[in-house]
Amino acid sequence: MPNCTADDVLATVPLDDVWRWYWRLAAHIGARRVAGREPLASRFLSLYLAPQTRTGPETFECPPYLRDHSTIRQALQHHRRVYLTQEEMRTGGGGHRWAGLRSRWQAPASYGWNGRDPLSMYYEALVEVPLSWQWTGNDAERDILYGLGLGFQLRTEVVCRVTGRSGGLDVTFESFTATVKDRYDFNPTEHITTPNPDYRSAATGAICPGKETMRVYHRNAQRMERANRAAPYDLASDPWRVTDSRLTGAGAVTF
Repeated sequence: MPNCTADDVLATVPLDDVWRWYWRLAAHIGARRVAGREPLASRFLSLYLAPQTRTGPETFECPPYLRDHSTIRQALQHHRRVYLTQEEMRTGGGGHRWAGLRSRWQAPASYGWNGRDPLSMYYEALVEVPLSWQWTGNDAERDILYGLGLGFQLRTEVVCRVTGRSGGLDVTFESFTATVKDRYDFNPTEHITTPNPDYRSAATGAICPGKETMRVYHRNAQRMERANRAAPYDLASDPWRVTDSRLTGAGAVTF
C-alpha cells in the first residue's frame, strides 16, 4: 500500500501501478471538456504514455483559448516589433540582438533578397506560462499549463512588401502565420499538483482515494521512461493565420 501521507506518494508505488495511475489521470482530465474540446493535457499525456503508437512529431489544431490568449497576443506583438526592428530579438542564453527588416534592407544580398520582391522572414521565441495558473487560472489556462508546461515556442512566418523612403521604410504584411511548438517531456527536478483520479474510488488498485489532489513529482515519469512505458516527443500546432490588424497592419522602420 502506498504511504498516502508521504510528500511523493508515487515514489513507493510499483511501476505498473504508476503507469496505470497516469492513464487514469489522462482519462479523468479528458472527461471534462475545455471550451467544448478534448483538453490538450489529456491528449498529450495519453500520447506520452503510448510511445509505440507514435511515428514522428505530433500535430494538433491550436484551440482558440490558446491561440487567442493574451499571452500569445503579447508574444505576437513582440514578434511584430522584432520584424520592424523596433525591439531586439531574443537569442539563446538570455541574449538579445537587433534583427528584422533594417539589417535586410541595408545588406539585402546577405539574405538572398533583391530589395524589391516581397521578403519572407521567420522568428521563434519562448512564451512563458505562469505556474500560478495552477491555482488562479481558469479551465483553459490550467489546460495550457498542464498540456504545455511552463513554456513553449511560438514561431511566426511573415511575408512583407517593403518600400524605402527618407529616414526609413514603409512595410505591408502580405501574410502573417503562427505556430505553437513544444517538446513534451518532464523535468525530473520539478513537480506539479494534479487532481487524483482515484479520489473516492473503491476500485482495486486505487491510489490514496482519500486524497482529492496529489503532488506529482516528475521523477516518477522518468521511471516510466526508463522502463519504456512512456517517452517524450515533439509536437507542433497547425499554423494559423494571424488576422488582428494591430499585428498585421502597415508598419514602419525608422533609421
